[in-house]
Amino acid sequence: MSTVVRGRIEAGKRLGRQLGFPTANLRPDGDAAALPRNGVYAAAFWVEEEDGARMCMLNQGTHPTAPEGKPTIEAHLLDYHGDLYGRRARVEYLHFLRPERRFESLAALSEQLSKDRVDTRAWIEAARNGTCGDEGAGRVREIHWHR
Repeated sequence: MSTVVRGRIEAGKRLGRQLGFPTANLRPDGDAAALPRNGVYAAAFWVEEEDGARMCMLNQGTHPTAPEGKPTIEAHLLDYHGDLYGRRARVEYLHFLRPERRFESLAALSEQLSKDRVDTRAWIEAARNGTCGDEGAGRVREIHWHR
């Protein structure tokens, strides 16, 4: 898997922030027709004019639990606290974690997001350490990661 999307970070519904998972909503440059299937991914995220990629948990899709608005590409950057609105960025999809699905409540969604964040970090760290042979793991070792 080697899908890369470039674009500008824009404000979204801010639901992720309310749930404790702030996201950078990426408005893709040009046509987004070649995107992989909707779902949650472990990914690498580069902010223009910053050194190195950051680990991120990426959701691409229609957010069925809170379906208001258009489909999105939303990245929750692990270990990052800052304002990214208006900045340019790129994201590289590394590993598919799970399909997008509807949850019975926002609390259930938040619980799953906590698990997804743990799974994202674990997969990227295993790939970086060479203990993961999954698709995308070799690419992880080639990336210059932010320190």
